[in-house]
Amino acid sequence: MLRYNRIGSVHARTGDVLAFVFNWANTFILLPSSAAILSLTFGTYFLSGVTNSPSPPIKFIKMLAIFVIGLLIDSLLFLFLFYTKMHDDLGILGTVNGISVTASNRLNIIFVISKTVTILAIIIGGLVRIGQGYTETLKSGFDGTANNPLRISLAFYSGLWAYGGWASLNSVTEELKNPKRNLWLSIVVALSSVIVLYLLTNISYFTVMNTAELLRSDAVAMTWGETVLGPAVRALTILVSFSALGSANATIYASGRYFMVGARYGYLPEIFSCIQKQRLTPLPSIVLMTILSIIYCIPSNIGNLIGFVSFVSWMFFGLTFLATIFCKFTKANADRVIKVPIPVIIFMILVSIYLVIAPVISSPNIGYLVAIIILLVGL
Repeated sequence: MLRYNRIGSVHARTGDVLAFVFNWANTFILLPSSAAILSLTFGTYFLSGVTNSPSPPIKFIKMLAIFVIGLLIDSLLFLFLFYTKMHDDLGILGTVNGISVTASNRLNIIFVISKTVTILAIIIGGLVRIGQGYTETLKSGFDGTANNPLRISLAFYSGLWAYGGWASLNSVTEELKNPKRNLWLSIVVALSSVIVLYLLTNISYFTVMNTAELLRSDAVAMTWGETVLGPAVRALTILVSFSALGSANATIYASGRYFMVGARYGYLPEIFSCIQKQRLTPLPSIVLMTILSIIYCIPSNIGNLIGFVSFVSWMFFGLTFLATIFCKFTKANADRVIKVPIPVIIFMILVSIYLVIAPVISSPNIGYLVAIIILLVGL
């Protein structure tokens, strides 16, 4: 996390071929896949609340996710052609991002507040359960955990995915005030808060479910809510679904900037460097992002997509950590916001290598091959 902030504050732009490959990976793998994961998560929880089932049929989840993204395309294309006749109250994520940066930021704030309230409700419910003596699973929650180092890497994929949003901040530095200070500060404060909230949320889950029940459930919050909240569980699942929608909005917000800057330097067709002249938003890039996200929704499930995204992400994380070591010597006099010892950087390089190689060995998946092919096509 801090490595990204450090190298980002030293170099405004660098990389050439590697920068192109990274932009290619973001455009065709990382960002649309992430949006697809969040859309599928939205579909899972929304349908769970509507149907009162913790495991709604996957085909309906995909249909809802694609339907929501499809609305993005229709609204965006209509807006792109007839923007002068449109109003500011359109509620689709892509449209909000296309209409106004301010509107998107305000919507993000609303979603963050909603997400935080939902998590706090789960945490409070868990604390009440602990006070009532429901601590059996807490004592045995790690029983049966795999001790094979290769298989544990898959758990890291799923666990670290939940904290992946910090990387989006590095794509909107042009719109930050005093980015050298506010970028690292926002990452550190946000990530620390999220770690505490997620830890307490998982403790709350274990006051209701044992490990097997938690692993079986596609909508864990609903399974928890059925015991703790009773009939009010549907409201909880709807709130969780909109929380995922908020994360999707943040992903779309960041992706438009990635695509726009990449096109500005010739990594993508010139049209994707264009912005809507009245609202100053990257509409063509958002449309591209939406189309690619739909494609990833069709053949995939959430688990496979997380592995697919994490595999590629940790390739580039490792390269970033490696670049940081080079920068310590080639840019020794650069003004740095933070300084991290070389042993820490080397450790993270080893972690990156482990998280790229171990999952391929322990659980071979065609998604890894597809990711490599897409990257090679970019070269």
